[in-house]
Amino acid sequence: MPQPFQSKRILVVPLRYIGDTILTVPLVRNLRRLFPEAHIDMLTSKTTAPLMEPCPYLNQVLIEPKSTPERLRLLRENRYDTVFLLRKSASFALMCQLAGIANRVGYDKQRFPFGYKRWGLFLSHKARYPSLKTNIPQPVSHLSLLSAAGFPIQDDSLELWATDADQQKVTDLLIEHGIHAEKPLAVLHAASASHGKQIEMDKFADSLRQLHEQGFQVLATGIAADRPLYDALQAQTGLPLINLAGATSLRETFALYRRTQLLLTVDSSPIHMGAAAGIPNIVGVFGPTNERQWGPHNPQIDFRPVFMDLPCRPCYAKVCEHNNCKVLLSGSQIAEAVCDISQPQS
Repeated sequence: MPQPFQSKRILVVPLRYIGDTILTVPLVRNLRRLFPEAHIDMLTSKTTAPLMEPCPYLNQVLIEPKSTPERLRLLRENRYDTVFLLRKSASFALMCQLAGIANRVGYDKQRFPFGYKRWGLFLSHKARYPSLKTNIPQPVSHLSLLSAAGFPIQDDSLELWATDADQQKVTDLLIEHGIHAEKPLAVLHAASASHGKQIEMDKFADSLRQLHEQGFQVLATGIAADRPLYDALQAQTGLPLINLAGATSLRETFALYRRTQLLLTVDSSPIHMGAAAGIPNIVGVFGPTNERQWGPHNPQIDFRPVFMDLPCRPCYAKVCEHNNCKVLLSGSQIAEAVCDISQPQS
């Protein structure tokens, strides 16, 4: 059993994506409880930084520099004694060692120019990276880094934060679009920036009909580039769909999810945002990824994963030659999950 260390200045380095950053929150909260007097920073992308700015467990949210020399300078200037590296990056671990960070905690699976290797080169403490077929939720896997450093784990729940201004923006949007408080809200998030997670939009047409039959008011979230996709879905079905793609920031989207009764989404950051918001019903549509690892981590949620049960799944989408997990997935499968999930309370 490794011996716990003392620390005064800690840096947490998640992956750059929105969902991965959300899944880091339980680790950050546990670190704050273990080190109540420490200075704890998080290094994020410019996109995800606003989501973490209200986090009460962090002293500072830093935007990651683009160049390696700038990153190394940031590490040295901030004089960290501990880093929790959630990326599989031997080069970043090496930078942390060169910056004089004594405690470098990360995963044993590191990325090199010639592929992945099972060794924690440049790390002082390491945990086993989960396999593709793991049954362990990803935020729980991240907490294994604490165990690898000899520290206890207190809890693993997800959480996020929205400001009063974020809440007010959502209130104004709902009023602007004639949303009635007495009718339940459903959110459709059917677009993803990841090609491996993208499902054809027309496969959500039956689900949109099902949601309206169940009495939901249906909104769509996403980035501005997703607006035409939702407009086409609305034209295809002839049903109301309030298109908020590009109309809300990340924190405002979270504030909206806190008022939502059902979320229908592809495997992307909204699943984790919905889990943190406590949306009671979530239908997640998965392609090649593992729904047990990447589903909403909240035991209070009625979660219905939709996926093709193929022997080659889960897999790495970048090396797949057929994408059958997405091609063979039907719109009726998605609509059936929407129909089966808990009925809304009017």
